[in-house]
Amino acid sequence: MPEFAFELLTPYRRLFSGKATSIAFATADGEIEILAGHEPLVAPLRVGALRIRGPGLDRIAAVTEGFARIRQGKVEIFADAAEWPEEIDRERAERALGRAEKRLAEDPQPWLRASSELAAERARNRMRIAGQGRL
Repeated sequence: MPEFAFELLTPYRRLFSGKATSIAFATADGEIEILAGHEPLVAPLRVGALRIRGPGLDRIAAVTEGFARIRQGKVEIFADAAEWPEEIDRERAERALGRAEKRLAEDPQPWLRASSELAAERARNRMRIAGQGRL
């Protein structure tokens, strides 16, 4: 299967840099899979799982908001945060979910509700990805 260059970047580190045959992630319009030769595109990245497949490679990462840039022969994902399953502190994610749910139960102002809903979504995603390791 044809390969392309792929990088997964956050403001703090480069989580992955190498060759891939397929990248799948969530966008505002649903899940998208990128294969070699994909048309150029810039797409928003939503909280979810990012799947990387390639020769001898089948990984998943938890990602937060950001964007994807697809160009001829290269895909770059710029995420606010990204973690491999083995890096996720499940107890910390559970505490974050508890805090977010508590704020939501208190019927906060609209701006705090939106922030709390997003925090809960991120925590649930991290908990879902934790322990999955290689697909």
